[in-house]
Amino acid sequence: MSEKNELTGYPSIDKPWLKYYKPGAEERATNIPEGKTVWDVIEEKLLEYKDIPAIEYFGRTISRPEFIDLVYTWARAFKALGIRENEVIPYYGPFFPDVGAMAFAFNLIGACPYFLKLAISPEALAEETKDSRFAIVFDDMWPNVSGEFSKERFEKVIIISASDAMPSPKKQIVSLIRKLKRDPNTPKVPRGEKYLRLAEAKKHAAHFHREVKVAFVPERAAFITSSSGITVDGVVKGTVATNESTIAQLLMGDASEVQYFPGDRCLNHFPPTASTSLNILFFLPLYRGMIVAIDPRVTEKDFYNQVTKLQANLIVNTGSAWEAFFARVERDTIQGKKHDFSHAKGWVVGGEGTDTKKFIKWSQIMAAAGSANGLASAYGSSELFSAVCTEKYDARYDFKKQIMSVGIPYAGITVGVFAESGEELCYGQRGELWIKSKSAMKEYYNKPHLTAHTKVNGWIHTGDLAEIDENGFVYIWGRCQDTVTLSDGREIYLFDIANKIKEKPFIDDAIVLRIPSQSQGKQLAAHIVWKDEPSETEKIQRIEELNEMLKDYLPKELAVFGYAEHYGMLPYSPTTLKKDKNRLSKQRDSFYRAVDGKLVNKTLL
Repeated sequence: MSEKNELTGYPSIDKPWLKYYKPGAEERATNIPEGKTVWDVIEEKLLEYKDIPAIEYFGRTISRPEFIDLVYTWARAFKALGIRENEVIPYYGPFFPDVGAMAFAFNLIGACPYFLKLAISPEALAEETKDSRFAIVFDDMWPNVSGEFSKERFEKVIIISASDAMPSPKKQIVSLIRKLKRDPNTPKVPRGEKYLRLAEAKKHAAHFHREVKVAFVPERAAFITSSSGITVDGVVKGTVATNESTIAQLLMGDASEVQYFPGDRCLNHFPPTASTSLNILFFLPLYRGMIVAIDPRVTEKDFYNQVTKLQANLIVNTGSAWEAFFARVERDTIQGKKHDFSHAKGWVVGGEGTDTKKFIKWSQIMAAAGSANGLASAYGSSELFSAVCTEKYDARYDFKKQIMSVGIPYAGITVGVFAESGEELCYGQRGELWIKSKSAMKEYYNKPHLTAHTKVNGWIHTGDLAEIDENGFVYIWGRCQDTVTLSDGREIYLFDIANKIKEKPFIDDAIVLRIPSQSQGKQLAAHIVWKDEPSETEKIQRIEELNEMLKDYLPKELAVFGYAEHYGMLPYSPTTLKKDKNRLSKQRDSFYRAVDGKLVNKTLL
């Protein structure tokens, strides 16, 4: 990094964030060992910390030697079943201990697991699995994919149950409860040689006695994860990580001294379709000597129970999930219940992030519960196999902006902000965030055109509007495409309008969406969360106040059709745990306007 008086003004050249890392961190982060697979690197670390458990799952503890044995068992089973090098094997379901072992087993034999997006459409499922002969499916989700995986081209389908890795008698109890709750009209997994239960599939390992490890192949596809987002055409994006890019992520996390400590506990409740789940909450914790507590339930109530009962030191979740969690904690406090968060070392807000006011409030709640560290903010990308930026204890955001900083880039990552022309912008200017790293994806699976659009001359074009300050802190404003275009060609960012609305003290949160309209000009819909529960008179006054503010703020051709009110928080998706823009965009009624001193309920055309 240049000295302050030698700054060029361009973040990608100056790399001001490196001042927060130890000398040589950049070199350590980019020194990828030659000829090693991800499993080679992880196995060494499992043996280094062999006295620390690898996984906890509903009361069962899996030691590191036991986990290593499980990986090799699955490698032999897959070879016995006929899985070949470079084959892509789709998996559809949540994270379980055997799923983690399978991921490494595929890596060991040179095959590649594809962790499918759970909200995948039948058309996308057919496209993404058209080259596969084998599949692995969670039994409770079989109805979602049965139409495709029942086809003749699939030779074997391994069926996983949530109770497979549970200890007795919990395993039998859970199996019975699930059986009683199962809808008799729901399609069941067929019987027959094609469909193998987990225990049956594992027995095939006894039939393979040769070497399972294959020769290293540079830039071989190692893992495929599915972004929570989709392209404008609705195409699923399967991001392909290689051994080299995955190891780069591990080394960057290590060199950046992330808050992963041997013997500490990391909560993983996300499905492996998210690179955050696979890398940040599984690979890296194992690499750094942590215990991974796996609990695949993802509802708001489940997350609350996981956080309060599992005593995890490291937890990563979206802004919406944390908002729901802290709302429960606040209700607990009112009712006299106390929490102890003194064990929190790396509780991270990622995904959609949050705003400064909420972040400060949540950090205060944590401090009152004994946390010395509070929350941290971070940013990741599937195209970079997850982590890009994070806050550090000695590099924390100072709350000068309305939006939260997502921290500083990892050592080994280069970031810059660029105009549409491709010109790099200086500190404090907004533009698209580009990222260059050895952890960058190889490609989007079977989508060369989309790959060429996103990965250009070594840079990943994120599609996120960002700015970077002189200390290297990155700020993500929103998606570059989240705009409305004016008649003169200018573009107005919808999140800027939402941030303007949130300036009002009676607004807790807001989101602004484009709406279809047959009227002249542009129309917008605002979804707002009241900070309290106003009377009808107060609502009228507040909506009139918002209208006056936006009248001065917005160009004349833009107008807010009405305000949809929400209490507590904006709805979020049960699969992505992010604000559910898709659901909100479909709302057509209950938009309030203030007309002649009265509250009018309007319906969209």
